[in-house]
Amino acid sequence: MQIAKYMKRVLLLILILSCLSMGTKAEKALPILGIAHVAFQVSSLEQSRAFYTAFYGFEFAFAAYEDQEAWYLKINDDQFVKLVSKPEGTDDNRLVEIAFQVSDIETTIAMLKDRGLNPTPVEKNSDGTLASVLVDPDGHNLKFVEYTSNSKQTLAKGKHLGSRRVSDRLLHVGITITDEKAANTLYRDALGFKEIWRGSRKDGGPDAWVNMQLPGDSGDYVEYILINDIKLSRRQMGTMHHMCLLTDDIQKAHRDMLFNALPDLERYEPLVARNNRWVCNVHDLDGTRCELMESKEAVTK
Repeated sequence: MQIAKYMKRVLLLILILSCLSMGTKAEKALPILGIAHVAFQVSSLEQSRAFYTAFYGFEFAFAAYEDQEAWYLKINDDQFVKLVSKPEGTDDNRLVEIAFQVSDIETTIAMLKDRGLNPTPVEKNSDGTLASVLVDPDGHNLKFVEYTSNSKQTLAKGKHLGSRRVSDRLLHVGITITDEKAANTLYRDALGFKEIWRGSRKDGGPDAWVNMQLPGDSGDYVEYILINDIKLSRRQMGTMHHMCLLTDDIQKAHRDMLFNALPDLERYEPLVARNNRWVCNVHDLDGTRCELMESKEAVTK
Protein backbone atom coordinates (compact mmCIF):
# COMPACT_ATOMS: atom_id res chain seq x y z
CA MET A 1 0.00 0.00 0.00
CA GLN A 2 2.78 2.42 0.95
CA ILE A 3 4.63 1.59 -2.29
CA ALA A 4 1.48 2.32 -4.32
CA LYS A 5 1.03 5.71 -2.61
CA TYR A 6 4.70 6.50 -3.16
CA MET A 7 4.46 5.64 -6.86
CA LYS A 8 1.37 7.81 -7.25
CA ARG A 9 3.21 10.74 -5.69
CA VAL A 10 6.19 10.15 -7.96
CA LEU A 11 3.96 10.00 -11.03
CA LEU A 12 2.14 13.16 -9.92
CA LEU A 13 5.45 14.96 -9.41
CA ILE A 14 6.63 13.87 -12.86
CA LEU A 15 3.37 15.13 -14.40
CA ILE A 16 3.67 18.50 -12.63
CA LEU A 17 7.31 18.92 -13.69
CA SER A 18 6.39 17.96 -17.24
CA CYS A 19 3.61 20.56 -17.34
CA LEU A 20 5.92 23.20 -15.90
CA SER A 21 8.54 22.33 -18.49
CA MET A 22 6.01 22.61 -21.32
CA GLY A 23 4.77 25.95 -19.97
CA THR A 24 8.31 27.31 -19.80
CA LYS A 25 8.97 26.11 -23.33
CA ALA A 26 5.78 27.74 -24.65
CA GLU A 27 6.54 31.01 -22.88
CA LYS A 28 10.11 31.31 -24.15
CA ALA A 29 10.24 34.39 -26.34
CA LEU A 30 11.62 34.40 -29.85
CA PRO A 31 14.90 36.36 -30.03
CA ILE A 32 13.31 39.24 -31.97
CA LEU A 33 15.08 42.59 -31.62
CA GLY A 34 12.51 44.66 -33.52
CA ILE A 35 11.30 45.58 -37.00
CA ALA A 36 14.28 45.57 -39.37
CA HIS A 37 12.57 46.96 -42.47
CA VAL A 38 9.37 47.19 -44.40
CA ALA A 39 9.52 46.67 -48.16
CA PHE A 40 7.22 48.23 -50.75
CA GLN A 41 7.12 47.96 -54.53
CA VAL A 42 7.93 51.16 -56.39
CA SER A 43 7.66 51.87 -60.11
CA SER A 44 10.83 54.01 -60.12
CA LEU A 45 13.71 53.54 -57.71
CA GLU A 46 15.24 56.90 -58.60
CA GLN A 47 12.04 58.91 -58.21
CA SER A 48 11.01 57.10 -55.02
CA ARG A 49 14.44 57.59 -53.50
CA ALA A 50 14.19 61.29 -54.29
CA PHE A 51 10.73 61.41 -52.69
CA TYR A 52 11.75 59.76 -49.41
CA THR A 53 15.00 61.69 -49.23
CA ALA A 54 13.41 65.05 -50.02
CA PHE A 55 10.42 64.86 -47.69
CA TYR A 56 11.62 62.53 -44.88
CA GLY A 57 15.37 63.11 -45.03
CA PHE A 58 16.14 59.39 -45.34
CA GLU A 59 19.44 58.73 -47.08
CA PHE A 60 20.32 55.90 -49.46
CA ALA A 61 22.31 53.26 -47.58
CA PHE A 62 22.88 50.42 -50.06
CA ALA A 63 21.38 48.33 -52.86
CA ALA A 64 20.67 44.61 -52.88
CA TYR A 65 19.64 42.22 -55.63
CA GLU A 66 17.20 39.45 -54.80
CA ASP A 67 14.25 38.70 -57.09
CA GLN A 68 14.33 42.37 -58.07
CA GLU A 69 16.67 45.25 -57.42
CA ALA A 70 16.04 46.86 -54.05
CA TRP A 71 17.31 50.06 -52.47
CA TYR A 72 17.53 50.52 -48.71
CA LEU A 73 16.94 53.96 -47.20
CA LYS A 74 18.08 54.38 -43.62
CA ILE A 75 15.81 55.33 -40.72
CA ASN A 76 18.30 54.39 -37.98
CA ASP A 77 21.18 51.94 -37.59
CA ASP A 78 18.80 48.98 -37.37
CA GLN A 79 15.75 50.04 -39.40
CA PHE A 80 15.27 50.72 -43.10
CA VAL A 81 12.67 51.43 -45.76
CA LYS A 82 13.25 48.95 -48.57
CA LEU A 83 12.15 50.02 -52.05
CA VAL A 84 11.69 47.10 -54.45
CA SER A 85 11.85 47.88 -58.15
CA LYS A 86 8.74 47.11 -60.24
CA PRO A 87 9.26 49.28 -63.35
CA GLU A 88 6.60 47.46 -65.36
CA GLY A 89 3.99 48.68 -62.87
CA THR A 90 3.36 48.05 -59.19
CA ASP A 91 0.74 45.59 -57.98
CA ASP A 92 -2.41 46.78 -56.22
CA ASN A 93 -0.78 45.33 -53.10
CA ARG A 94 2.59 47.03 -52.92
CA LEU A 95 3.60 45.50 -49.57
CA VAL A 96 6.43 43.04 -50.25
CA GLU A 97 7.48 42.02 -46.74
CA ILE A 98 7.92 42.93 -43.11
CA ALA A 99 11.35 41.98 -41.78
CA PHE A 100 12.09 41.31 -38.12
CA GLN A 101 15.66 41.50 -36.87
CA VAL A 102 16.65 38.51 -34.72
CA SER A 103 19.77 37.93 -32.67
CA ASP A 104 20.12 34.29 -33.76
CA ILE A 105 18.48 33.03 -36.94
CA GLU A 106 19.15 29.33 -36.30
CA THR A 107 17.55 29.49 -32.86
CA THR A 108 14.62 31.43 -34.28
CA ILE A 109 13.97 28.89 -37.02
CA ALA A 110 14.28 25.96 -34.61
CA MET A 111 11.73 27.60 -32.32
CA LEU A 112 9.36 28.33 -35.21
CA LYS A 113 9.50 24.71 -36.34
CA ASP A 114 9.04 23.51 -32.78
CA ARG A 115 5.81 25.54 -32.72
CA GLY A 116 4.47 23.77 -35.81
CA LEU A 117 5.40 26.45 -38.36
CA ASN A 118 7.12 25.97 -41.69
CA PRO A 119 9.65 28.75 -42.36
CA THR A 120 11.85 28.56 -45.44
CA PRO A 121 15.41 27.26 -45.04
CA VAL A 122 17.91 29.85 -43.87
CA GLU A 123 19.68 31.55 -46.77
CA LYS A 124 22.37 34.18 -47.02
CA ASN A 125 20.92 37.13 -48.88
CA SER A 126 22.81 39.45 -51.19
CA ASP A 127 22.88 42.09 -48.45
CA GLY A 128 24.85 39.67 -46.26
CA THR A 129 22.03 38.86 -43.83
CA LEU A 130 20.92 35.37 -42.89
CA ALA A 131 17.19 35.14 -43.50
CA SER A 132 14.12 32.93 -43.52
CA VAL A 133 10.55 33.69 -44.61
CA LEU A 134 7.22 32.72 -43.10
CA VAL A 135 3.89 33.50 -44.80
CA ASP A 136 0.96 34.52 -42.61
CA PRO A 137 -2.69 33.43 -43.17
CA ASP A 138 -3.35 36.51 -45.33
CA GLY A 139 -0.32 35.93 -47.55
CA HIS A 140 1.93 38.57 -45.98
CA ASN A 141 5.63 37.71 -46.08
CA LEU A 142 7.29 37.80 -42.65
CA LYS A 143 11.06 37.78 -42.96
CA PHE A 144 13.37 36.96 -40.06
CA VAL A 145 16.85 38.41 -40.57
CA GLU A 146 20.10 38.26 -38.64
CA TYR A 147 22.57 41.06 -39.29
CA THR A 148 25.92 39.32 -39.69
CA SER A 149 29.29 40.97 -39.11
CA ASN A 150 29.69 41.54 -42.86
CA SER A 151 26.09 42.36 -43.73
CA LYS A 152 25.50 45.70 -45.43
CA GLN A 153 23.38 46.78 -42.45
CA THR A 154 26.28 46.20 -40.06
CA LEU A 155 28.82 47.84 -42.35
CA ALA A 156 26.56 50.91 -42.63
CA LYS A 157 26.46 51.46 -38.84
CA GLY A 158 26.91 55.13 -38.00
CA LYS A 159 26.56 56.18 -41.65
CA HIS A 160 23.73 57.73 -43.72
CA LEU A 161 22.06 59.23 -40.65
CA GLY A 162 21.10 62.57 -42.12
CA SER A 163 20.24 65.53 -39.90
CA ARG A 164 17.16 66.19 -42.07
CA ARG A 165 15.34 63.03 -40.93
CA VAL A 166 11.86 63.89 -39.63
CA SER A 167 11.83 60.61 -37.67
CA ASP A 168 14.42 58.11 -36.50
CA ARG A 169 12.06 55.31 -35.52
CA LEU A 170 9.89 52.87 -37.48
CA LEU A 171 7.22 52.06 -34.90
CA HIS A 172 4.79 49.77 -36.69
CA VAL A 173 3.64 48.31 -39.98
CA GLY A 174 -0.05 48.01 -40.86
CA ILE A 175 -1.36 44.89 -42.59
CA THR A 176 -4.83 43.78 -43.68
CA ILE A 177 -6.35 40.86 -41.77
CA THR A 178 -9.41 38.95 -42.99
CA ASP A 179 -9.68 36.55 -40.02
CA GLU A 180 -8.51 37.82 -36.63
CA LYS A 181 -8.72 34.38 -35.04
CA ALA A 182 -6.45 32.86 -37.68
CA ALA A 183 -4.04 35.79 -37.38
CA ASN A 184 -3.90 35.40 -33.60
CA THR A 185 -3.08 31.71 -33.95
CA LEU A 186 0.13 32.79 -35.67
CA TYR A 187 1.06 36.18 -34.26
CA ARG A 188 -0.13 35.76 -30.67
CA ASP A 189 0.02 32.03 -29.99
CA ALA A 190 3.04 30.99 -32.07
CA LEU A 191 5.13 34.15 -32.41
CA GLY A 192 4.36 35.55 -28.96
CA PHE A 193 3.04 38.97 -30.02
CA LYS A 194 0.89 40.72 -27.40
CA GLU A 195 -2.20 42.87 -27.93
CA ILE A 196 -1.64 46.40 -26.58
CA TRP A 197 -4.56 48.34 -28.11
CA ARG A 198 -7.64 47.97 -30.26
CA GLY A 199 -10.00 50.53 -31.68
CA SER A 200 -12.96 51.15 -33.96
CA ARG A 201 -13.60 53.68 -36.69
CA LYS A 202 -16.53 55.18 -34.73
CA ASP A 203 -17.78 54.98 -31.17
CA GLY A 204 -19.63 51.73 -30.61
CA GLY A 205 -18.59 50.38 -33.98
CA PRO A 206 -16.89 47.05 -34.70
CA ASP A 207 -13.17 46.67 -34.07
CA ALA A 208 -11.10 47.98 -36.94
CA TRP A 209 -7.52 48.01 -35.63
CA VAL A 210 -5.58 45.75 -33.26
CA ASN A 211 -2.00 46.55 -32.27
CA MET A 212 0.15 43.46 -31.68
CA GLN A 213 3.49 44.18 -29.99
CA LEU A 214 6.57 42.12 -30.82
CA PRO A 215 8.25 40.08 -28.08
CA GLY A 216 11.33 41.73 -26.62
CA ASP A 217 12.01 45.28 -25.51
CA SER A 218 11.76 47.25 -28.76
CA GLY A 219 8.11 48.25 -28.38
CA ASP A 220 7.62 47.81 -32.15
CA TYR A 221 4.32 46.33 -33.26
CA VAL A 222 2.26 45.09 -36.17
CA GLU A 223 -1.13 46.71 -36.67
CA TYR A 224 -3.96 44.44 -37.77
CA ILE A 225 -6.39 46.27 -40.04
CA LEU A 226 -9.51 44.12 -39.87
CA ILE A 227 -11.24 43.95 -43.24
CA ASN A 228 -13.18 40.66 -42.98
CA ASP A 229 -14.57 40.00 -46.47
CA ILE A 230 -14.24 43.54 -47.84
CA LYS A 231 -12.81 43.68 -51.38
CA LEU A 232 -10.20 46.39 -51.38
CA SER A 233 -9.36 48.77 -54.19
CA ARG A 234 -5.78 49.66 -55.10
CA ARG A 235 -6.12 52.98 -53.28
CA GLN A 236 -7.44 51.29 -50.13
CA MET A 237 -4.59 48.76 -50.14
CA GLY A 238 -2.07 51.58 -50.42
CA THR A 239 -3.65 53.27 -47.41
CA MET A 240 -4.02 50.19 -45.23
CA HIS A 241 -0.62 48.60 -45.94
CA HIS A 242 1.48 51.32 -44.39
CA MET A 243 4.43 52.13 -42.19
CA CYS A 244 4.30 54.36 -39.12
CA LEU A 245 7.16 56.65 -38.12
CA LEU A 246 7.37 57.98 -34.58
CA THR A 247 7.98 61.61 -33.65
CA ASP A 248 7.92 63.50 -30.37
CA ASP A 249 6.41 66.58 -32.01
CA ILE A 250 4.06 66.13 -34.97
CA GLN A 251 3.77 69.86 -35.62
CA LYS A 252 7.55 70.21 -35.89
CA ALA A 253 7.73 67.11 -38.10
CA HIS A 254 5.08 68.61 -40.36
CA ARG A 255 6.93 71.94 -40.51
CA ASP A 256 10.16 70.11 -41.31
CA MET A 257 8.45 68.24 -44.15
CA LEU A 258 7.09 71.50 -45.52
CA PHE A 259 10.60 72.93 -45.31
CA ASN A 260 11.75 69.79 -47.16
CA ALA A 261 9.37 70.81 -50.01
CA LEU A 262 6.25 68.79 -49.11
CA PRO A 263 3.32 70.67 -50.69
CA ASP A 264 1.35 72.70 -48.15
CA LEU A 265 -1.95 70.92 -48.74
CA GLU A 266 -4.88 70.28 -46.40
CA ARG A 267 -4.60 66.50 -46.74
CA TYR A 268 -1.14 66.63 -45.13
CA GLU A 269 -2.31 68.63 -42.11
CA PRO A 270 -1.85 66.84 -38.75
CA LEU A 271 -5.00 65.50 -37.09
CA VAL A 272 -5.93 63.52 -34.00
CA ALA A 273 -6.52 59.85 -34.84
CA ARG A 274 -8.82 57.33 -33.15
CA ASN A 275 -6.02 56.29 -30.79
CA ASN A 276 -5.87 59.91 -29.51
CA ARG A 277 -2.48 60.56 -31.09
CA TRP A 278 -1.58 63.35 -33.48
CA VAL A 279 -0.80 61.91 -36.91
CA CYS A 280 0.13 63.15 -40.36
CA ASN A 281 -0.44 60.96 -43.44
CA VAL A 282 1.49 61.19 -46.71
CA HIS A 283 1.22 58.83 -49.69
CA ASP A 284 4.27 58.14 -51.84
CA LEU A 285 4.45 58.22 -55.64
CA ASP A 286 2.89 54.74 -55.94
CA GLY A 287 0.14 55.38 -53.39
CA THR A 288 1.66 53.75 -50.29
CA ARG A 289 0.87 55.60 -47.08
CA CYS A 290 3.34 56.68 -44.45
CA GLU A 291 1.87 57.68 -41.10
CA LEU A 292 3.83 60.02 -38.86
CA MET A 293 2.56 59.61 -35.29
CA GLU A 294 3.30 61.53 -32.12
CA SER A 295 4.73 59.53 -29.22
CA LYS A 296 2.37 60.94 -26.59
CA GLU A 297 -1.42 61.18 -26.40
CA ALA A 298 -3.05 64.34 -27.66
CA VAL A 299 -3.91 66.99 -25.07
CA THR A 300 -7.59 67.86 -25.38
CA LYS A 301 -8.97 71.17 -24.14
